[in-house]
Amino acid sequence: MKKGFLYVANQQKFIDEAIISAKSLRRFHAEPVGLVCTPSLWQKELENHFDEIVLVSELENQLYLAKILGLHHTPFEHTIFLDGDTFITDTISELFDLLEIVDFATTIEAKRHTSKYKDLKYYNIFPEFNTGVIVFKKNAIMEKIFQDWLAYCLERKLKIDMPGLREAVLKNFQEVRFSILPDCYNEHGFASMMILHSKVKVIHERLGYKRGVYTPHFMDFDKMDRFAKKINKIEYKRLYIPKVGIISYRWSPQNVLMKIKKKLGYKRVSKNK
Repeated sequence: MKKGFLYVANQQKFIDEAIISAKSLRRFHAEPVGLVCTPSLWQKELENHFDEIVLVSELENQLYLAKILGLHHTPFEHTIFLDGDTFITDTISELFDLLEIVDFATTIEAKRHTSKYKDLKYYNIFPEFNTGVIVFKKNAIMEKIFQDWLAYCLERKLKIDMPGLREAVLKNFQEVRFSILPDCYNEHGFASMMILHSKVKVIHERLGYKRGVYTPHFMDFDKMDRFAKKINKIEYKRLYIPKVGIISYRWSPQNVLMKIKKKLGYKRVSKNK
């Protein structure tokens, strides 16, 4: 098939998350939604949530690295991959258009390096990519990227996948074409204060907590939908504070001071003068 959305799961909890995410996705999209999972996880009920299901036994031998294997088995020529702990609040199908000019696109990882290796080339100046949302083509160079990505992680015995994508891109830098997505397509960090600049289209975070457990879980559809409406009630620049909510940037100290100065008769002067 030409294009579609993809999830990868090798544990039941990841299947459960992907079902919630796919439900949020289908509100805005008619494109098919695929799932790559292990044969042991397959059940007839999954066909109610996913149009294409690909069974890959290799996923059972990995945890987070299963994602890389799953991407390799996408049933689509053009794919938008989504982590299961994502919640879609608007259309994102425009991302397919990027594949007219690049091989893949994703967002920058806020942490410059999630591994501790100090022998990395361009340390601290060439960042890692966040792999929660990846737009990619099925072509020869991306096959090579996936192979080098997995090989690096296995060689270094990494339990996380993001460092390997950085190294695979550097290894194939002359051949692969890539782009960086705006943060609104992969917004995370809601556990602390953060500045939002536009409508958040993809929330990528586990925000739920159970009594007696400090590890967060992915909230159910209704709770995620309420949270999405809360943070997108204002779509221009704003501050988000946990347990407090959204504060419009119009009420920032600088803007309030500017309004006071205007009332006191201060004049605006062109920056060119």
